[in-house]
Amino acid sequence: MSKYLLHLKKITYILIFSSAVWFISFTIFPENQVIKLEIGDQSPTTFSAPRFLTVIDEKETNALRKEAISSVAPVYSIDTSVATDVIDGITEMFLTVIKSRTEEILEQSDDGELEQSDPNLIILELTKSEQIQKIRTSLLFSTISTSAIEVLVEISNTDKNNETNFLTQIEFEAKNKANDFLSKGVSNDNLNQQRQSIVSNPPTLNLPSELYAIIPEARIISTVGEIIGENLIANQKLEEELWNEQKEKAAEAVENVTIQFFKDEIIVNEGETINEVTFQALNELGFLSGESRTVQTSAIPIIFAVFLVLYILLWRLRDSIWANDNELLLMLTLILISSIFLRGVSYFSQLSDLEFIQYALPISFVGILSVTLLNLRATLILSLSSSLLALAGGGNIGLVALGALGTIVPAIFLSEETDRSLLRERIVYISLTQPLLAFGVYFFLRDDGNLTRILIFSFLIALVANLAAFSLTSYIESIFRLTSGFKLSELADRNHPGLRYLEEKALGTFNHSLVVGTLADRAANKIGANSQLARAMAYYHDLGKTTNPTMFVENQIGYTNPHDRLTPNESANIIKSHVIDGVKLAKKFKIPEVVYQGIIEHHGNAVLRFFYEKEKEINPNVSKEEFRHLGQKPSSKESAILMLADSLEAACRAIFMNEDADEQKIRNVIEEIFDEKISDGQLNDAPITFKELDAIKESFQISLEGLYHQRVLYPEISEEE
Repeated sequence: MSKYLLHLKKITYILIFSSAVWFISFTIFPENQVIKLEIGDQSPTTFSAPRFLTVIDEKETNALRKEAISSVAPVYSIDTSVATDVIDGITEMFLTVIKSRTEEILEQSDDGELEQSDPNLIILELTKSEQIQKIRTSLLFSTISTSAIEVLVEISNTDKNNETNFLTQIEFEAKNKANDFLSKGVSNDNLNQQRQSIVSNPPTLNLPSELYAIIPEARIISTVGEIIGENLIANQKLEEELWNEQKEKAAEAVENVTIQFFKDEIIVNEGETINEVTFQALNELGFLSGESRTVQTSAIPIIFAVFLVLYILLWRLRDSIWANDNELLLMLTLILISSIFLRGVSYFSQLSDLEFIQYALPISFVGILSVTLLNLRATLILSLSSSLLALAGGGNIGLVALGALGTIVPAIFLSEETDRSLLRERIVYISLTQPLLAFGVYFFLRDDGNLTRILIFSFLIALVANLAAFSLTSYIESIFRLTSGFKLSELADRNHPGLRYLEEKALGTFNHSLVVGTLADRAANKIGANSQLARAMAYYHDLGKTTNPTMFVENQIGYTNPHDRLTPNESANIIKSHVIDGVKLAKKFKIPEVVYQGIIEHHGNAVLRFFYEKEKEINPNVSKEEFRHLGQKPSSKESAILMLADSLEAACRAIFMNEDADEQKIRNVIEEIFDEKISDGQLNDAPITFKELDAIKESFQISLEGLYHQRVLYPEISEEE
């Protein structure tokens, strides 16, 4: 049930902060939308552009595109097979004319009956009028004028009588001219028009002049025009797909018609009608309220979705922020602060004539706090979340980019291990990046503001914000009860009052702590744990020994062992008390809880085996519970490393005080210590794997070989020398 309560608590945090972001975006800093207007309304006041703006005249642009589309002629393809049908029709007409010269009949008897035995075909020569009448009855000549038929009959009879081929030449010319017309394409839409045009304006023919002596040229040309027109067939097919492609290209080729409004230029005067262009300009500049409610409503799910994704990321990545409520609250607070910065700058840049305001974004303030008090991963998530929230709140893309990059930039110069002195030096470098970012956004937005003023003010605002972040770091640490890299670096400083007190009261313990700190630092770094925290834990883990320093062997140089005068039970109680005494002193020296957790957990609840065995010799029925340390089992990787390093250093110091160390001996001690802690269950509560334990062993091996290396035995100097 506690697991579900944990999730419920974190979801509650998410809901509270997401609601706060929405409230800030649309209540404290609402859109600069003060008037509700529609196209066609009269402007209640005079509106001027607070900044340069380019608006596309959609109406005029669309009109030009329609004009361009209408100018694209239909695309046709020519069906070549149609020409064959036309030629065949003309051929058939001329054959009909030739056949009209004669008529075939069967011979009949005197009584009018047909001869049955062997009837004869009689070919009768027809008169001109009979020929004309016969042709007229043909369907091919249903629309051909009588005048044209007379011309054909006259020429046909001339050819017969004079053995000329004028009719054949006319047929040839008719076919050639028909092909000429077909090659240009004839559509169904203009077929009738083409036919009428050919008849009214027939083509010029290439015929012998002798023919024109028989029949006037005009009559022959007119006749050929009628024949072509009668047989003409549409041969064009509309290629709609290709036509549509050409229309699309024509529309795309039309450039947008733009209207430019310069800073302080009047968009619309009071009393003037709001048209499409002025409406769009007012809307983009944030003067309209028509969509305000829509924006607010639509932003709700976006804002909550961003925080939900944030929650899932932290949970799945098992980031330290997920496990630490204080870190989570700080991160949510930083997201809220960044939303205030982004939304506030957007809001005031619309209200003010000062063009540099939108570039004077103190967002690096958030980035510095995130990097130094949390970690790099948190900074990246913070940047992404803030950007999405800014977009949901209606921020322009330039401002959003400036906010995202400004949050990340401090991570280039800093890390969670940066100390305060280094941060002080890097403040100026971080501040100088702000003008560079502003420069890029300036050209992205094609702004016409004073670039010099923008760069100067962006640097000054960033510098002030960064100095504020530096000054507030300690207070924020205290408010959220965090232990940053700053704090850990200060705790590891030899001049820290707690360490100076330890060195003064228990020098042997102090030196032991330094060695343990080195071992723990390297091991933690090896497995990706917090090396700063591991070192700080090690430095203060035995702070409680300062209460009775001579009761611990490392401080007994020059002293007799006081345990020789005490019972095992009394000795054990004194040894166990250094955990309680250490916590008291840690609080006195204002050492953070996460650090003095090492005091509580460095022994776990292990048995003081030496005194337990000694008491057992006296009292066989003694309980192990009486001789257990008063601490808790390690609950973190860092405290687990501390336990192993502490036990290992003490064992090696005891063993190799009287004998030389080598690689195998050190390895044997390491294996013995690790096996003892694992078998005793002291590492059961620590989130550490066997693979990580192997890496820790290897780190300890290298460190101890360097500490207990073989030394050259120098020869004694003789008195003669």
